Amino acid sequence: MEFRAILLRPKGPLTEIPKADTLFGAIASAVAVLYDNKAVEKLVDAFKGGARISSAFPYFNDTFYLPKPLSVELVDFGKEYGEAKRIRRAKYLDVRNFERALRLEPFEAPEMNVYEKVSIPRVVLDRVTNDSALYFWDEVRFREGAGLYFLYSGPDDVFRDYIEPAVRLLGDTGIGGKSTWGFGLFEPEFSKLKIDAPDSEYEVTLSNALPTKKPVLWRIFRKGGWSFERRKPKMTFIEEGSVVKNDPGRFEELDLGLSFRVHIYGLTFPVPTLLPDMEGLK
Repeated sequence: MEFRAILLRPKGPLTEIPKADTLFGAIASAVAVLYDNKAVEKLVDAFKGGARISSAFPYFNDTFYLPKPLSVELVDFGKEYGEAKRIRRAKYLDVRNFERALRLEPFEAPEMNVYEKVSIPRVVLDRVTNDSALYFWDEVRFREGAGLYFLYSGPDDVFRDYIEPAVRLLGDTGIGGKSTWGFGLFEPEFSKLKIDAPDSEYEVTLSNALPTKKPVLWRIFRKGGWSFERRKPKMTFIEEGSVVKNDPGRFEELDLGLSFRVHIYGLTFPVPTLLPDMEGLK
């Protein structure tokens, strides 16, 4: 399987590593700026028709990392306790070990020191009393040669007409929270990434998703946030690395009192994976 890889070479820190729903929201907003809301509807239709983006994952030089499939947490690879514990805690695998994990073959969880989250102290002043208060702001910093990337799968014209120009605009305006402070600026680079996946009816998703049926293996999280200064309700997503079977995921359309409906991206980004032969799993 070959995908387009969109590298986001950071010019500074980010507030968080963006997931697929954040990336799609940013891309859709950029398309609205570059074109109009009708273009956004065409973009949404293209993704309902099969186009996909993944969440953002780290890279370091030529090494790309992908989320560890949950399926391997059910397999005993005979590792010593310490190594087994380290593998279980690993969040990302490089592509070679990710491909082994898809086949349930023994794999290694490489040491990864690509980025760190730092709490920065800041001071806010009360506008009336001028009293000060201390608070902390988390930001993600990358080491030299490291950054983020996400994958695209779909028609070339959708990438050429919407994704690439939107990403170039976002590089100058920022992605994620506090972009007006200079967070989330990046230099885009466009490449490709191959993943050698087995034949299987089960799939690991490389995006956070809103499933349409019960997943096979999953880990969930709740996420809300803001869109155009309107609060979005919290929704339950499955995490990247969860395993599904024939589930495309779905968009959630929200009426936030704006002149248009807000589309929350919850499509799966499926890559075939094997499942352990365990009773009750398949």
